[in-house]
Amino acid sequence: MVKYIVDSDMHKHDKMYGTTTMGARGQVVIPAQARKDLGLKPGDQLMVMGKFGKVLGLMKADQLSEVIDTIMESVDSKEWKKEIKKHMEKVIGSNSNN
Repeated sequence: MVKYIVDSDMHKHDKMYGTTTMGARGQVVIPAQARKDLGLKPGDQLMVMGKFGKVLGLMKADQLSEVIDTIMESVDSKEWKKEIKKHMEKVIGSNSNN
């Protein structure tokens, strides 16, 4: 069994911002505190991600490579890094870092 360690600092900024309601056209309002904390501004391009077939996440598109770098730096196993890279390439394409 391969063991890996994810740096606990990765989770120090995790927050739940409440709920929002999806309108008839699929639009949602991102809570004001989330926009403030994450530096979101009108016109920002956001990536929409799904996980486990149940979770929906958003992130600024221009921060993708930084997030991937942070994840890869936090993994303590070359074998897991290889698996993560393979998964990222499958999900977002072959431009993932490391």
